[in-house]
Amino acid sequence: MKKRLLCAGALCCLLPAAGFAAEGVVSWADPTCGYFVLKLPDGDPAYAYGLFSVKAPPVPKLDDVIEGDVETAQEPTLRNRTSGASHDVIHWANAREVNMLVRNSPVQCASRWKKKK
Repeated sequence: MKKRLLCAGALCCLLPAAGFAAEGVVSWADPTCGYFVLKLPDGDPAYAYGLFSVKAPPVPKLDDVIEGDVETAQEPTLRNRTSGASHDVIHWANAREVNMLVRNSPVQCASRWKKKK
């Protein structure tokens, strides 16, 4: 019996880490339209940021830490580690810079039209 438990434990250690949640920090958020940009985990620099929209409020705030399947799932449920909230989202696109995604956010996003100082 002990040998079986040891074998089962050893097999669990060998499983890939794909099931573990990745995390990122919110780099831009607009509560007027429900869209936000998340800094994705380190990897391909061409896909450093992701554009997401929430299906229902609340919208994550700037600098919130978000975890979940942010890299591969089209419609993941993400957990906000900062506020404890859960967000059902749609993952729209990835880009190398935040401003590339902000420019391509919907026209109803009010902060998209703010001029930079």
